[in-house]
Amino acid sequence: MAKAGGELASWALLASAAVVLALQPMACNGPDTDTDDSGIDLGPALAGVGPNVVLPTLTRFDAEMTSLQTATVAWSDALDAGGDGVAERAAAQEAWASAMAVWQQAELLQIGPGGSTPSVVGALDLRDEVYSWPSVNPCRIDQEVAEGNWDDADFYAANEVNSYGLDAIEYLLWADPDNACPGQVPPNDDGAWDALGPAGVTGARAAFAVQLSTGVLDQNDALIGHWEGDFGVAFATGSDPYASDLEALNAIFDALFYLELTTKDRKLLSEFEAQPSGTSARWIDANLAGFELLFAGADGAGLDDVLRDVGQGELVDSVMSALADARQAAAANDVALESLDPVELAALYEAVKAVTDLLKGDVATTLTLQIPGEAAGDND
Repeated sequence: MAKAGGELASWALLASAAVVLALQPMACNGPDTDTDDSGIDLGPALAGVGPNVVLPTLTRFDAEMTSLQTATVAWSDALDAGGDGVAERAAAQEAWASAMAVWQQAELLQIGPGGSTPSVVGALDLRDEVYSWPSVNPCRIDQEVAEGNWDDADFYAANEVNSYGLDAIEYLLWADPDNACPGQVPPNDDGAWDALGPAGVTGARAAFAVQLSTGVLDQNDALIGHWEGDFGVAFATGSDPYASDLEALNAIFDALFYLELTTKDRKLLSEFEAQPSGTSARWIDANLAGFELLFAGADGAGLDDVLRDVGQGELVDSVMSALADARQAAAANDVALESLDPVELAALYEAVKAVTDLLKGDVATTLTLQIPGEAAGDND
């Protein structure tokens, strides 16, 4: 929708949307119907999310993580054989970045099992098991390096998410020889770090990275299993754990708000991501790509089609245009975000904001979707 005309244009859009919805035939629907209470057919959009968006993304991530696992094994083996492992470490860093590029799209797909309790319906917190940023603890990772118990059967049960996952692997791949802990705590006060020596530290970090890569693969496989199984069926039909197909549609809407609450308000405003690798800027574009996948439904029906069905094609075009502009702005900055000057950072922020303003404004109002509580009072 063209933004010329300011508030008058916006109110005209809302008025036309209200007329369109009012003209839709009413339907009595329960959890297993294909229309919301205004008669809009939500079935194709819901049915396409799993097979067209989520599963292909998780499958691509599985392939990239398998490559990363192979690369970490090569790094560890090279060190065990007495080599310096420099080339193998560099290859593992590249493999990590390739896996991260896919996962940063999956960050926008925190629906059901991938979401966080208690805010997401059907959540199993599997996203945090794969990537827990901004909950990251480099000191705890180094303590695990010194303790060397990552092969224990209860390792994941005994540790918090801030000591494993993609973010921990990043730290292991880029960390310098020192540890991140203060002197008065292990592995410094007990001498464990010094006992390892520089070569021992590098070898332990490589071996730990192998274990963590395997752990991420296991969690992603669990996520795939849920989407291929009962949860995928439930989401496609708007049935238990969803009270209706409209609630399932709202789950898509909530997932898209990652761009507002995390990409815009955290990554570009208060907390810089991926500092060990210095790759934070490229993940903004990946988040935007994930938003586009979910909004447009990839090769199938998406939220864009639901909007077009109620006569809001211009609004869809506005969202897609804002997305293209934001992706162009993000792609121009393949550096660490903290290295951008304030003007460059503000320009990228405003480009992403143009997308999220449409999401929480016209899109929410048109489809009468509930804005996540964290964003309900956000007027920026």
